[in-house]
Amino acid sequence: MEQHLFTKVLSPVDTTHRLTIPAPNLGDFEFPTGQHAINIEATDTTEQQWTFRLSIRRNNDPNPRPVFTGQWIRFVREKGLRAGDRIVFSRQQAEGDGVQYRIRAEREIFHYWVNVE
Repeated sequence: MEQHLFTKVLSPVDTTHRLTIPAPNLGDFEFPTGQHAINIEATDTTEQQWTFRLSIRRNNDPNPRPVFTGQWIRFVREKGLRAGDRIVFSRQQAEGDGVQYRIRAEREIFHYWVNVE
């Protein structure tokens, strides 16, 4: 069963530099002790695999400011995303102990959110 993690309307910075993840969702991802960055493999609605680098500020900063980099800007460009579009990020249990992440890009058209393939 798929578990919704977060939905985010994209800001201009999200579409040109990096995606800022809502801080309350940081607990949805497991960082090895002492690490400040991990790679997240996510599959989009066309079954294409993307590798995002999820990183937080070092030194136990009280504002960790989690962000996606890695293939994030390539994802934005290939989907033609712009500020005001949104992404929906979720996960589901994979075979064994694994977790599968899913990402869906959406655009609002006439007050309805539709998938951006």
